[in-house]
Amino acid sequence: MKDSNSKLLKLALSNKQIAAAILGQAILDEGGIGASGITVFYTNENEAKQLWTIADSLGYANPFRKKKHRNHYHYGFSIKSEKIRELYGQIGPLPNLTKNKVLQHLATRYPNVHLRKQGETRNLILQSLNEKPKTVLELMLGLGISGSTVRKQLNTLKRQNLVRICGHNKEAFQKSRRTAQLWTAT
Repeated sequence: MKDSNSKLLKLALSNKQIAAAILGQAILDEGGIGASGITVFYTNENEAKQLWTIADSLGYANPFRKKKHRNHYHYGFSIKSEKIRELYGQIGPLPNLTKNKVLQHLATRYPNVHLRKQGETRNLILQSLNEKPKTVLELMLGLGISGSTVRKQLNTLKRQNLVRICGHNKEAFQKSRRTAQLWTAT
């Protein structure tokens, strides 16, 4: 197994198209394309380091790291925000339509930050949640804003008793407890 991985690593390091294809497949298989960025984590440290080496050779990888997950560790990295557009140009469109939509959104976010007038984002979120309950991801994609901005606004609106969590979207792209939460206006 190590020999075949070493051969694949050598091939990827000698050919940028192959490197991008390997990274793209890893993102589809094991990666997280979320509201704020792209991460790739494995339980196998050697595999994660080899993939990081490939991503780093393209200039796409943030530093390699390990994180505690329950009773074991995961190893991996995130993709540099400023490189997501370039990466999407090499691997897109993705066969998974939802992942493709999120990756396209991330690719258009940097460096173009769309500033709105004070209170406009808040009002757009409230207006959208008055129509029907939505997840952070749905708000992010529908309003063209970052996931962190949506979460910040929702937390502020929740403290003001203007929104609340009303359930979970069973068909959410990512079914983790936080990303599947449905928010509604009160």
